[in-house]
This record gives sequence, C-alpha cells and structure tokens, in this order.
Amino acid sequence: MSVPVRYSAAKCDSSAGGSNIVCMSDNLLQNNATDVNMVDTEMREQWIRMPSSSSGGDGGCRLGIPGAAAGGYQEEHQEKNQQQQSQSSLQLLQRNNSQTAEFDALSNDVLYGKLKEFYTLESKYHTCLILPQESPREITAGARDGSAYVLRCLKVWYELPSDVLFAAINLVDRFLNRMTVKPKHMACISVASFHLAIKQLQLEPINLDDLATISQVGCTARDLERMAGVIENKLGVQFGHPPVTALNFVRLIYILFRRLAMEMGGLFFDQFEKVIKLEELEMAIEILLCDVRTTLAVPSTLALALVCNHLEMHLGKSYSIQSPEISRLAEYGVYLQEFIGMPHEVFICAKSLVSQILHSYNNQHKTPYKQRLVWRLSTRTMRALRPTNKLTSYLPTIEEHRSSMMDDNPFRLRTESSSSEEEEDWPTSPIIPIFEQC
Repeated sequence: MSVPVRYSAAKCDSSAGGSNIVCMSDNLLQNNATDVNMVDTEMREQWIRMPSSSSGGDGGCRLGIPGAAAGGYQEEHQEKNQQQQSQSSLQLLQRNNSQTAEFDALSNDVLYGKLKEFYTLESKYHTCLILPQESPREITAGARDGSAYVLRCLKVWYELPSDVLFAAINLVDRFLNRMTVKPKHMACISVASFHLAIKQLQLEPINLDDLATISQVGCTARDLERMAGVIENKLGVQFGHPPVTALNFVRLIYILFRRLAMEMGGLFFDQFEKVIKLEELEMAIEILLCDVRTTLAVPSTLALALVCNHLEMHLGKSYSIQSPEISRLAEYGVYLQEFIGMPHEVFICAKSLVSQILHSYNNQHKTPYKQRLVWRLSTRTMRALRPTNKLTSYLPTIEEHRSSMMDDNPFRLRTESSSSEEEEDWPTSPIIPIFEQC
C-alpha cells in the first residue's frame, strides 16, 4: 500500500541561453566504518580476503585490512562511475554531431540537393495544430506545450540526442491532428511517443517501468506499450526512417552559412566561429518546438528564420547593418528563400514569431509549466513520519480569576507559572501535513 504525496515543481530545462533544467543527483553508496579495538596501545589488524581481478597464487584473492578494503572499493567505484559518465557524454556528443559531420563532409551542390530533398519531404511529416486555449473535453495548447516540456526533461535525464525529442513531439502533433483525444490520455500519449521515437531512431531502448516511474505518467509500462502500438498503427511509423524536422534544416542551414563565412575569411570567420554555435541553435529550436504556435510555420521556414535571427542578434553587435559582411549574409538568406520557394512574407511572419517566443522565454515573461508530481510512500515510511493525530494539540486554559494574594502582589511569582511543555507535545499549532492538503 502506498500513499501519494503531491507537490508542485517548475519545469526543467536543459538548454543554455535562458533555459532552466531540473537538476537531479545520484545517491552515492557509503561504507560503514569498521570498529578497531586497541590492545596494549597497538591496533589489532584483522585480515580479510578480497576478490582480485588478477589471478595469483592465492586463488584470485588478496589480503587487506577492512579500512583499506573499503577505501579501495570506494576508489574503484568512483573510477567506474567517472568512466561511465565520460563514455555516456562521449556517446551523446557523437550522436549529436553525427549528422553535422555528415553534412560538413559534403560539397555545396550535394548540400543544396539535400535541402531540396528535405523541403520535399517536410510536408509528409509536418502538421498544423490549432488547439483551444481552454476546453474541458479537448486537448488545449497549454496541455500540449506542457507535455513537450516533460519530454524535453526526459531527453536531458536519459542523455538522448535532440533528434529523439523532435521525433517524439512530431508523433504527438500528428496523432493529435488525426485522432480525437481526451485530456486524461495526453500524458500517456506523450510518453508513449517518446518511447516510440527511440525505437524509430533505432537507439538503445529504455526500460518502460523506469520510464513510467520517472515521468510519473500515471499509467503502467503495459499501458505505454499498448499506446505506442496504437500510435504506430495510426501513423504508419517506419523504424529506421526518422522524420524530417526543423532540426535537420537548422543543421544544414548552419553548415551553409558557416561555409559562406569561411569564404569571407579573415576576422569575420573567427568572429563567426566564436559567437555562432550549433549547440545554441539546437537549444533555441527546442524552445520553439515546445510552443504550439510554431506549428503554423513549416520546418524549413522556422529553421531559416531562427538562423537569420540568431545571426543578426550576435553578429549585429560587432558589425553594422550596412557592413559588407552583414549585407552578404542577408543576400544569401534571400537566395535560400528563393531556392526552396519560400514566400518572403511568410518568412517575415515566421521571423517575427521566433523573436517574440525567444524574447518572452529569455525574459521569463512566460509562466513556467508546472507538473503535479506524486511521491509514493510506503506504509512503513509513513509510520516513521509524525502521524496527524499528534500534530494537533491545544494550549492549557488560562485562568481568569486570580487569588487575593495575586491581586495584592503586582509581581508574579515564577513558582506559580506553568509551561505548556510539561503536559503538551510540540508543535502546538494545528499543522496539517502536505499529503493531506492535496
């Protein structure tokens, strides 16, 4: 039997440049200290056998004192944790930079062909969502954006590439556009799409029991598996074929602008490399992805608007608008619009929307999404906590009638004073625990 305890937590963000992350720490194991007996001012060393990785004459065992054994185990445990963290960080970096390295190795003609190919396929995966602001029976825009923030936190927690987040939210948007969904199923749909996106990208699968527990989706692993099967059948998901999203366009357009800056050379390319980072662009496009209004623009338009806005914001501090470097970048942006057939009016509207969302996010004008999280405590843990019947007590009654001696004597005798601590248990105020307030 478990008792739910509710509390509110702000959204977590893992992105730089105005984004907040939920910081989570691991529990470290601590070894118990060994009692040491002193006999005739000398320490009695108790020798024990410990398994050794190297096979020796002692049958793969080594001798040591308990204190040294604990210290050696701690050092070995810390080294393994550091190696695992470094390996996971390296794998994450390699997965994030795999497509960028692939684009960087291609020629300009091949990159333009890729741009045309992405522009042709984006209509297959893109959907325009128009959701109500308030509705008791339909999915609202706030519910969709809240689910997107939860998936972003899960992406950071499991150290997955940004492709998983974009693929998952793409599945969510397409499913919401095709099916009529009740608000109570929104959490299950979003987490199931996250699980399905990992399978679609053919990454290492995540334990569904852990995913259901960490996300606090309110359903079981079997429910997530069933919902993922429904989404897969309704949308016709093909494993090994990731969708074309705004993230693909951002990486490709960044490579094209970087090569243009390389052709200019000199100090401009050094400044470009210093202030224009692909990681910041990917984090910014994640912020835009968590706003349902960005679905009104196609991924190519949204990506080009973001890159141009990012260039103006950072390079505009060092170069004026009339400078030849900025003018050449602006001309190249117009050329990319004409190359993929993007109307200039649509680009201007998308750029204005990008600036508005990022400015509101960075200045914290947008209320952060709050998810109702639940702590599940066992009955044994609840017994260790203070029960409710002992948290409510009453102060002793103050007597209104004093004796004649007290009336004649203006000074109060301390021997007649009483303390509430003698008969009552603290606290004396009717405190209600948090798990009863929710």
